[in-house]
Amino acid sequence: MSRDFTGGIKDSYKKRYKMRALGEDGLNIVVSIPKIVIEREVGRRELTVGKFLEKFRAVAQFNSFDGVFYTFEEIVLKEIKTEPGTLSQEMTK
Repeated sequence: MSRDFTGGIKDSYKKRYKMRALGEDGLNIVVSIPKIVIEREVGRRELTVGKFLEKFRAVAQFNSFDGVFYTFEEIVLKEIKTEPGTLSQEMTK
């Protein structure tokens, strides 16, 4: 089922941003997240901006609707054994 959100989402703010290509042959397209969005999330979680950027990542959700929906998800670190008696951490996907 296709959904069209191009008319806007009720009770939302709208800002337009340029996109830019990064990497060889435009492998990645980058767009900025408005600072006010990050500040809102920082306030909700009672973190500093630096800690938020360290602990969370942006998640793009897309499929059978027009556009993309971004959310934030906490980065989960899991401990792995690298050598006997030592532990290391890696991010889970």
